[in-house]
Amino acid sequence: MGSIPSIIKKESLKIIEMKTLLIAALLGTSLVSAQANGSTLSNKLSATATVANTKTNTNYEEELKQKIEVQLYNLEMLQSQFKTAQQAIRNSKGNHTEIDKDYEYFYGLLNNDTNNGKTNAESEKAVQRLKKEYARKHKNRAAAELKEQKALANNMQRELQEHARQLKYLKAKCKKQLNEESTPSLEKLAGKIEESQKMLLESNSKNEKAAIYYAGKLQEAKKISL
Repeated sequence: MGSIPSIIKKESLKIIEMKTLLIAALLGTSLVSAQANGSTLSNKLSATATVANTKTNTNYEEELKQKIEVQLYNLEMLQSQFKTAQQAIRNSKGNHTEIDKDYEYFYGLLNNDTNNGKTNAESEKAVQRLKKEYARKHKNRAAAELKEQKALANNMQRELQEHARQLKYLKAKCKKQLNEESTPSLEKLAGKIEESQKMLLESNSKNEKAAIYYAGKLQEAKKISL
């Protein structure tokens, strides 16, 4: 076999080089296209994820708002029921108003006795005994009411503690889901719980003062010599 002319060798080398460059170019184009397509796909996926997250956040915000509305409604009902129960205790049989009415009735009878011939000294002693007796009734009634009011307040306190735990839980979920420490709705709920706590403290103080007042009135009545 004869040798291959040098010119053919050169042309063959050129063809090989051109094919190599063409393949490289094609591969390069394919890689760039793939990268571009991959980048586009990545952007699409990222955008889709962002939309999904936005929808998820929106859904959670709505869910959170609904949960808070339920908590607020329950607190309103709790306050209303607490006040109704308090009033029921105050108005139950043997209350201070009934004791006062009984006192006025017997005081009127004693005045009639004075008008019917009893001396002022006798009448005064009878009135003082009456005052002491009814001061004792008031004191005992106040002590009994205080006991019931304390039991009611303890139940109320437990309910408020549960609401406070729910608030803490919702705040933790809010931070996790929305990356926020709180929301206006959560602040509203916190304010309502604080308002209920304040109402409870004021009520407890009022009941304590009432019991102290009537105990003091009995001590005053005892000091009067008969």
